[in-house]
Amino acid sequence: MRPDNPAFVQALVRLVPATAGNTPARRSRCYRPLIVGPAILHRPAAGLEPWTVDVSDDGRLLPLVPRSQLALQLEVDRMRNLVGKPGLRSEFYGWSLMVQPPGVRGRAYVDRDDANPDLPACFELPLELVDRIAYLESRGLQTRPIALITRPEDFEPVAGAWRNRFRPSAAFGKPCRIDRLL
Repeated sequence: MRPDNPAFVQALVRLVPATAGNTPARRSRCYRPLIVGPAILHRPAAGLEPWTVDVSDDGRLLPLVPRSQLALQLEVDRMRNLVGKPGLRSEFYGWSLMVQPPGVRGRAYVDRDDANPDLPACFELPLELVDRIAYLESRGLQTRPIALITRPEDFEPVAGAWRNRFRPSAAFGKPCRIDRLL
């Protein structure tokens, strides 16, 4: 994906809703977001700072990733080997929001989840996301929403099956390759 010439594609992704205690999650929904390309979020070392995303420095806030699909796949494989879990899945937690304060170039920030620093903050409801975007942009910050897809390291084996450690009572579909979302 070249940041100077983004291609838009449509993906089918299923929202994996959060649960409240032992109460089953509300019914999951499928969405067809327009995908400009992937974004690689970098986890903060201490878990207290926001996540970061390398972005274009031209003011468009486009995430920077390897330029070819093969190079991207190699980067994903490299990151996956650090945890050794199965492939990406076609579900997502919700929309995270990249934010770039005035005067900052080449980097955007994503808040961390208050309950779990291993997960970026995200909005399950599109109107919550739109409200937050309007609030931040009215204060001079640039924003770009990104779909926060589930990652291989989000899953752990429990009783012979893979369970999501952030949404343990949610049901998940089959794994998919990353190029399915590109």
